[in-house]
Order: sequence, then structure tokens, then C-alpha cells
Amino acid sequence: MKPLRVLISSLSLLLISAFTTQAQTVECGLQQMAIDAALGDERSQYNLGVEFFSGRQLPRDYGKAANLWRKAADAGSVPASNNLGFLKYFGRPGVERNYEEGLRLWRFAAERGFPEAQVHLGQAYSDGRFLKSDFIEAYAWAKAGKHYSARASDWLDDADEVGQGIAKDADVVLAKSAKALTDAQLAEAEKKAADYISRFAPR
Repeated sequence: MKPLRVLISSLSLLLISAFTTQAQTVECGLQQMAIDAALGDERSQYNLGVEFFSGRQLPRDYGKAANLWRKAADAGSVPASNNLGFLKYFGRPGVERNYEEGLRLWRFAAERGFPEAQVHLGQAYSDGRFLKSDFIEAYAWAKAGKHYSARASDWLDDADEVGQGIAKDADVVLAKSAKALTDAQLAEAEKKAADYISRFAPR
């Protein structure tokens, strides 16, 4: 029995060592990300903001996420503009709601072909929270976002699931908008959607 106990003990030490090494690797990665973000690297600012928003590896802090995404957005990051737009439009603890700013950030990202922002604009035109409901605009933006949803990976790593979520959100807006439109208005919305797809491709 003694060799078995030694074997179990050795395996336990190996597992503890592996988990410790993994935890240290994650911590070092976050520390390096924080250093790069402080030095002005917009990708690190964006990614660190994601960590604070999600709460997976850091305590959730929407205010810190917003501050990091603000820096990245000011440097021209399209994904950061979209995410900050979400926080400003809907508001979260530590982030004051500002519909106008949220829409401005979404439009910046949408006009550069970011599909999630395009769908967010569609949602904003259909939900009537700040903008007067305009189902032609809602339909056009949502259709553009759905068209480019498969290209979320142009902007984000491992974005297949994100792309599927964007397409589903777009379908909700498209169905709601189509129901509210006459046949003539739907034809106009289709024409506008084709224009947005042509003009606002990912770049």
C-alpha cells in the first residue's frame, strides 16, 4: 500500500503544481496586459476592459471597463467604441447612462463595419428609448449587421459565438420591423439596407 500512497501523493503534488503554475501564468498575463494598457496599447486597454466587464479573471467593475474602453476608443478602437456605447446607452453601476453618447459611439463603430454596433443601432431605432422609432432605419441597420455578423472574427478573436449572437439579435429587430412596415416601406428598407451593406463594410 505504501507505493500507492506515494503515487497518490506525487499525483497530488503534480496537480497542485499545475494549478499554481496556471494561476501564476494568468496573473502574469493580466499584469503584462495592465502594463501595456497603462503605456497606451489600445488592444490591451480593450482586453483589460473586457476582463473588468466580464468579471471572469478580475472583480467586475463597469467603471474601470468604461475608462479603459474610453482610452481605446479615443485612440480609434472600433470594438472599444461599440462596447463603451453599450455601457453608456444602457448604463451600469459606476457608468452614468447617456443615450446620446451611446448612439454616437455605436454610429462610429457601425459606419466602420462593426456588425454588433450596426445591430445595436437597429435596436435603438426600434426600441424608442431615445430615438423616435424608425423601423426603416432599424431594419436597414439590423440587416447590415446580420450580413456582416459572420465577419466578427475580422475584429475579435474566437468570435464565432459572438457572430451567432449578433445574427440572432438582428433577426429579432428584422422581425419586429418588418411587422411594423407596409409593403412599400419594407421595399424602401431593403433598398436602404443594401446601401448600408455596400457603404459600411468592415474595414
